[in-house]
Amino acid sequence: MKHQPLFIVLEGIDGSGTTTQGDKIEARFKSLGHHICRTSEPSHGEFGVLLRRDLRGQTERRMNPRQVALAFAADRLAHCEHEIAPALNKGHVVICDRYLGSSLTFQVVDGEGDITSDWLRSINQPILVPDMTLLIDCPVEIAMQRIVSRGKPFERYEVEKTLRAVRERYLEVMKGDSLGLGEVHIIDGRPSADEVFTQVKDRIGSYLRNAE
Repeated sequence: MKHQPLFIVLEGIDGSGTTTQGDKIEARFKSLGHHICRTSEPSHGEFGVLLRRDLRGQTERRMNPRQVALAFAADRLAHCEHEIAPALNKGHVVICDRYLGSSLTFQVVDGEGDITSDWLRSINQPILVPDMTLLIDCPVEIAMQRIVSRGKPFERYEVEKTLRAVRERYLEVMKGDSLGLGEVHIIDGRPSADEVFTQVKDRIGSYLRNAE
């Protein structure tokens, strides 16, 4: 049986819990018999691998903000063509951790006024528009505790000052600059993972009912 395709994006600052909520959404749709394409950005494609190395400080020379934005755009276009679109064409549910909303947020903050939303949207054309973008909004103090508890080296944006600017920008985007993000919902990411998922289920309820 081929189900109705669905494209859900999860956004949030590092440590906000997007991966955990993605796991819970995946489990819920699987319980209803759906095929799931679980993915993330940077992707595991050629450009995504380069970006992951740069974010971890593993390249000989780090990319400047515009180079990062262009690399993300190239990665996203390839991601849509080779993974997201084929999954949707098969009627699968696509759950993506980070997408255009991340570029409209992280790259604008990283560019310190030199990178605009209009330019970012122009280099990200044409991409698929998700059905829904869920922002897991989490205070920076809680996010930093979670990042530290991982015991891994910090990545490019995992600095408290940067995360504060990113969180503010995320809220700005989701409340007023959300073109191309689909249906947008802001989720309180402070409670336990199960309590957060209760909010998520409320937002995706109509899709879950249609999936049953």
